[in-house]
Amino acid sequence: MGNSTIKMENCAFVRMIQINRPEVNNKLSIACMKELKKELEHASQGDTCRAVVLYGNSEWFCAGGDLGDYRRKSIQEIKEFGDAFISLHLTMQSCSRPIIAAVEGKAYGGGCSLVEACDLAVASEDAEFAVPEMRNGLAPAMGFSGLFANLGKKQAMAMGLLGEKLSAEKAKELGLVNAVAKAEEVLSYAIKMAEQFQNFDPMAVNLFKEMYADMGQRAYENRLRIGQAMMVALFKAKGEKYEII
Repeated sequence: MGNSTIKMENCAFVRMIQINRPEVNNKLSIACMKELKKELEHASQGDTCRAVVLYGNSEWFCAGGDLGDYRRKSIQEIKEFGDAFISLHLTMQSCSRPIIAAVEGKAYGGGCSLVEACDLAVASEDAEFAVPEMRNGLAPAMGFSGLFANLGKKQAMAMGLLGEKLSAEKAKELGLVNAVAKAEEVLSYAIKMAEQFQNFDPMAVNLFKEMYADMGQRAYENRLRIGQAMMVALFKAKGEKYEII
Protein backbone atom coordinates (compact mmCIF):
# COMPACT_ATOMS: atom_id res chain seq x y z
CA MET A 1 0.00 0.00 0.00
CA GLY A 2 1.50 3.33 -1.18
CA ASN A 3 1.45 5.84 1.68
CA SER A 4 0.11 3.40 4.23
CA THR A 5 0.74 4.12 7.89
CA ILE A 6 0.90 0.39 8.58
CA LYS A 7 2.46 -2.68 7.02
CA MET A 8 0.59 -5.95 6.87
CA GLU A 9 1.52 -9.48 5.89
CA ASN A 10 0.04 -12.90 6.44
CA CYS A 11 2.30 -15.49 8.02
CA ALA A 12 0.37 -18.73 7.56
CA PHE A 13 -2.72 -18.18 9.74
CA VAL A 14 -1.22 -15.22 11.65
CA ARG A 15 -1.85 -11.65 10.47
CA MET A 16 1.20 -9.48 11.15
CA ILE A 17 0.41 -5.76 11.49
CA GLN A 18 3.20 -3.25 11.93
CA ILE A 19 2.69 0.39 12.85
CA ASN A 20 4.79 2.10 10.18
CA ARG A 21 5.39 5.72 11.12
CA PRO A 22 9.06 5.66 12.22
CA GLU A 23 9.50 9.34 11.40
CA VAL A 24 7.20 10.23 14.33
CA ASN A 25 8.06 7.30 16.62
CA ASN A 26 4.99 5.39 15.42
CA LYS A 27 2.49 7.89 16.81
CA LEU A 28 -1.17 7.25 16.05
CA SER A 29 -2.70 9.64 13.55
CA ILE A 30 -6.36 9.46 12.60
CA ALA A 31 -5.36 7.79 9.31
CA CYS A 32 -3.20 5.24 11.13
CA MET A 33 -5.96 4.36 13.58
CA LYS A 34 -8.45 3.95 10.76
CA GLU A 35 -6.07 1.63 8.90
CA LEU A 36 -5.48 -0.44 12.02
CA LYS A 37 -9.22 -0.69 12.61
CA LYS A 38 -9.79 -1.80 9.01
CA GLU A 39 -7.13 -4.52 9.18
CA LEU A 40 -8.48 -5.84 12.48
CA GLU A 41 -11.96 -6.01 11.00
CA HIS A 42 -10.55 -7.99 8.06
CA ALA A 43 -8.80 -10.32 10.49
CA SER A 44 -12.10 -10.91 12.30
CA GLN A 45 -13.83 -11.87 9.08
CA GLY A 46 -11.08 -13.97 7.51
CA ASP A 47 -11.40 -17.76 7.47
CA THR A 48 -7.66 -18.41 7.59
CA CYS A 49 -6.59 -15.84 10.20
CA ARG A 50 -6.51 -17.27 13.72
CA ALA A 51 -4.53 -14.55 15.53
CA VAL A 52 -3.05 -11.08 15.04
CA VAL A 53 0.41 -9.85 16.05
CA LEU A 54 0.72 -6.07 16.43
CA TYR A 55 4.19 -4.51 16.56
CA GLY A 56 6.24 -1.38 15.92
CA ASN A 57 10.01 -1.14 15.53
CA SER A 58 13.06 -1.71 17.72
CA GLU A 59 12.95 1.77 19.28
CA TRP A 60 9.25 2.53 19.49
CA PHE A 61 6.21 0.32 19.67
CA CYS A 62 4.12 3.51 19.71
CA ALA A 63 4.74 6.98 21.17
CA GLY A 64 1.05 7.79 21.64
CA GLY A 65 -1.36 9.99 19.74
CA ASP A 66 -0.48 12.36 16.90
CA LEU A 67 -2.93 15.23 16.65
CA GLY A 68 -0.36 17.67 15.32
CA ASP A 69 -0.41 21.09 16.99
CA TYR A 70 -3.51 20.55 19.12
CA ARG A 71 -3.40 24.22 20.17
CA ARG A 72 -4.46 25.11 16.63
CA LYS A 73 -7.19 22.46 16.38
CA SER A 74 -10.90 23.09 16.65
CA ILE A 75 -13.11 21.25 19.14
CA GLN A 76 -14.51 19.22 16.24
CA GLU A 77 -11.03 18.17 15.08
CA ILE A 78 -10.07 17.10 18.59
CA LYS A 79 -13.31 15.13 18.91
CA GLU A 80 -12.66 13.44 15.56
CA PHE A 81 -9.28 12.31 16.81
CA GLY A 82 -10.91 11.02 19.99
CA ASP A 83 -13.59 9.20 18.00
CA ALA A 84 -10.92 7.43 15.92
CA PHE A 85 -9.07 6.42 19.11
CA ILE A 86 -12.24 5.09 20.73
CA SER A 87 -13.33 3.27 17.57
CA LEU A 88 -9.95 1.52 17.29
CA HIS A 89 -9.98 0.37 20.91
CA LEU A 90 -13.56 -0.91 20.72
CA THR A 91 -12.64 -2.78 17.53
CA MET A 92 -9.72 -4.35 19.38
CA GLN A 93 -12.06 -5.41 22.16
CA SER A 94 -14.61 -6.90 19.76
CA CYS A 95 -12.12 -8.48 17.34
CA SER A 96 -12.95 -12.17 17.10
CA ARG A 97 -9.26 -13.07 16.82
CA PRO A 98 -6.75 -12.75 19.68
CA ILE A 99 -4.46 -9.73 19.30
CA ILE A 100 -0.91 -10.12 20.59
CA ALA A 101 1.34 -7.09 21.15
CA ALA A 102 5.04 -7.61 20.42
CA VAL A 103 6.65 -4.65 22.18
CA GLU A 104 10.20 -3.52 21.53
CA GLY A 105 11.45 -0.17 22.80
CA LYS A 106 8.94 2.26 24.25
CA ALA A 107 5.16 2.25 24.52
CA TYR A 108 4.06 5.66 25.79
CA GLY A 109 0.66 7.28 26.23
CA GLY A 110 -1.73 5.88 23.65
CA GLY A 111 0.92 3.29 22.80
CA CYS A 112 0.75 1.96 26.35
CA SER A 113 -3.03 1.90 25.95
CA LEU A 114 -2.67 -0.15 22.76
CA VAL A 115 -0.66 -2.78 24.64
CA GLU A 116 -3.29 -2.94 27.36
CA ALA A 117 -6.06 -3.25 24.76
CA CYS A 118 -4.39 -6.30 23.19
CA ASP A 119 -5.38 -9.70 24.54
CA LEU A 120 -1.82 -10.86 25.12
CA ALA A 121 1.58 -9.17 25.08
CA VAL A 122 5.29 -9.94 25.07
CA ALA A 123 7.92 -7.25 25.67
CA SER A 124 11.64 -6.94 25.07
CA GLU A 125 13.89 -6.73 28.11
CA ASP A 126 14.54 -3.03 27.46
CA ALA A 127 10.91 -2.07 26.80
CA GLU A 128 9.41 0.86 28.70
CA PHE A 129 5.80 1.70 29.44
CA ALA A 130 4.57 5.14 30.50
CA VAL A 131 1.80 7.72 30.30
CA PRO A 132 4.01 10.85 30.45
CA GLU A 133 1.41 13.49 29.55
CA MET A 134 1.63 15.20 32.96
CA ARG A 135 5.33 15.84 32.38
CA ASN A 136 4.39 17.55 29.11
CA GLY A 137 1.93 19.94 30.72
CA LEU A 138 -1.15 17.88 29.90
CA ALA A 139 -2.79 14.92 31.63
CA PRO A 140 -3.50 11.29 30.71
CA ALA A 141 -7.00 10.97 29.27
CA MET A 142 -8.30 8.29 26.88
CA GLY A 143 -5.02 6.37 26.92
CA PHE A 144 -5.45 5.75 30.64
CA SER A 145 -8.89 4.17 30.32
CA GLY A 146 -7.74 0.56 30.19
CA LEU A 147 -4.86 0.99 32.63
CA PHE A 148 -7.30 2.30 35.21
CA ALA A 149 -9.06 -1.06 35.34
CA ASN A 150 -5.89 -3.12 35.44
CA LEU A 151 -3.60 -1.34 37.90
CA GLY A 152 -3.86 -0.74 41.62
CA LYS A 153 -4.63 2.83 42.66
CA LYS A 154 -1.12 3.76 43.88
CA GLN A 155 0.56 2.40 40.76
CA ALA A 156 -2.02 4.08 38.54
CA MET A 157 -1.49 7.38 40.33
CA ALA A 158 2.29 7.10 40.09
CA MET A 159 2.03 6.58 36.34
CA GLY A 160 -0.63 9.24 35.79
CA LEU A 161 0.50 11.96 38.20
CA LEU A 162 4.27 11.44 38.15
CA GLY A 163 4.75 9.97 34.69
CA GLU A 164 6.48 6.98 36.30
CA LYS A 165 7.91 4.52 33.78
CA LEU A 166 7.49 0.76 34.01
CA SER A 167 10.26 -1.60 33.02
CA ALA A 168 9.36 -4.73 31.10
CA GLU A 169 9.75 -6.86 34.23
CA LYS A 170 7.58 -4.49 36.27
CA ALA A 171 4.97 -4.50 33.51
CA LYS A 172 4.96 -8.29 33.66
CA GLU A 173 4.65 -8.25 37.44
CA LEU A 174 1.63 -5.94 37.16
CA GLY A 175 0.02 -8.02 34.41
CA LEU A 176 0.43 -5.54 31.56
CA VAL A 177 2.46 -8.10 29.58
CA ASN A 178 2.58 -11.89 29.70
CA ALA A 179 6.25 -12.45 29.02
CA VAL A 180 9.62 -10.74 28.63
CA ALA A 181 12.09 -11.85 25.96
CA LYS A 182 15.36 -10.73 24.41
CA ALA A 183 14.86 -7.95 21.87
CA GLU A 184 15.77 -10.12 18.90
CA GLU A 185 13.31 -12.80 20.03
CA VAL A 186 10.22 -10.70 20.80
CA LEU A 187 8.54 -11.08 17.41
CA SER A 188 9.24 -14.80 17.14
CA TYR A 189 7.96 -15.27 20.69
CA ALA A 190 4.71 -13.48 19.79
CA ILE A 191 4.35 -15.59 16.63
CA LYS A 192 4.83 -18.79 18.64
CA MET A 193 2.16 -17.56 21.02
CA ALA A 194 -0.13 -16.91 18.06
CA GLU A 195 0.58 -20.36 16.60
CA GLN A 196 -1.17 -21.96 19.55
CA PHE A 197 -4.49 -20.74 18.18
CA GLN A 198 -4.12 -22.86 15.05
CA ASN A 199 -5.65 -25.82 16.83
CA PHE A 200 -8.29 -23.91 18.78
CA ASP A 201 -11.88 -23.50 17.64
CA PRO A 202 -12.20 -19.86 16.41
CA MET A 203 -15.80 -19.75 17.60
CA ALA A 204 -14.77 -20.81 21.10
CA VAL A 205 -12.03 -18.17 21.16
CA ASN A 206 -14.44 -15.47 20.03
CA LEU A 207 -17.09 -16.45 22.55
CA PHE A 208 -14.54 -16.36 25.35
CA LYS A 209 -13.43 -12.88 24.30
CA GLU A 210 -17.06 -11.74 24.25
CA MET A 211 -17.68 -13.23 27.68
CA TYR A 212 -14.64 -11.50 29.10
CA ALA A 213 -15.77 -8.18 27.62
CA ASP A 214 -19.21 -8.65 29.20
CA MET A 215 -17.80 -9.41 32.66
CA GLY A 216 -17.57 -5.84 33.87
CA GLN A 217 -15.64 -4.53 30.86
CA ARG A 218 -18.42 -2.72 29.00
CA ALA A 219 -17.78 0.36 31.15
CA TYR A 220 -14.59 0.64 29.11
CA GLU A 221 -16.30 2.73 26.43
CA ASN A 222 -17.70 5.08 29.07
CA ARG A 223 -14.18 5.64 30.43
CA LEU A 224 -12.94 6.34 26.92
CA ARG A 225 -15.72 8.88 26.37
CA ILE A 226 -14.92 10.60 29.67
CA GLY A 227 -11.27 10.73 28.61
CA GLN A 228 -12.26 12.24 25.26
CA ALA A 229 -14.25 15.03 26.95
CA MET A 230 -11.33 15.70 29.27
CA MET A 231 -8.93 15.84 26.33
CA VAL A 232 -11.10 18.34 24.46
CA ALA A 233 -11.42 20.59 27.53
CA LEU A 234 -7.70 20.46 28.34
CA PHE A 235 -6.48 20.90 24.79
CA LYS A 236 -8.78 23.85 24.16
CA ALA A 237 -7.74 25.48 27.44
CA LYS A 238 -4.11 25.14 26.38
CA GLY A 239 -5.01 26.43 22.93
CA GLU A 240 -6.69 29.53 24.34
CA LYS A 241 -3.67 30.24 26.48
CA TYR A 242 -1.40 29.73 23.51
CA GLU A 243 -3.41 32.11 21.33
CA ILE A 244 -3.43 34.84 23.99
CA ILE A 245 0.34 34.63 24.33
